[in-house]
Amino acid sequence: MVTRENIEHIAKLARLDFSDGEYDKLTTDMNNVLGYIDQLKELDVSNIEPLENINESVEKNVFRSDVSAPSLAIEEALKNAPKAADGYFLVPKVIERVKKDKAVVEEEDDDL
Repeated sequence: MVTRENIEHIAKLARLDFSDGEYDKLTTDMNNVLGYIDQLKELDVSNIEPLENINESVEKNVFRSDVSAPSLAIEEALKNAPKAADGYFLVPKVIERVKKDKAVVEEEDDDL
């Protein structure tokens, strides 16, 4: 069973923040998914051949034509970016260092 603390821990690792209601909903949703997986484990699949690759069930690959087309202009790509400079997206630096068997992540916003 997934607890709210598990969801909070995962959110912290993913650098996400949710409201109390969202944490409760995510906990419920995750437990529902795991419950569904438990139901699938009860199925008798002894007479079903294992599928090692999803492409085994496809007789022939269907490829699209490789047609080159003009790409998006740099100005168009960057127009909605929160921060950009010299034709590039600007993102916060993330530096990771290991300290006593735990990864410590620090953010630097000096350039932004």
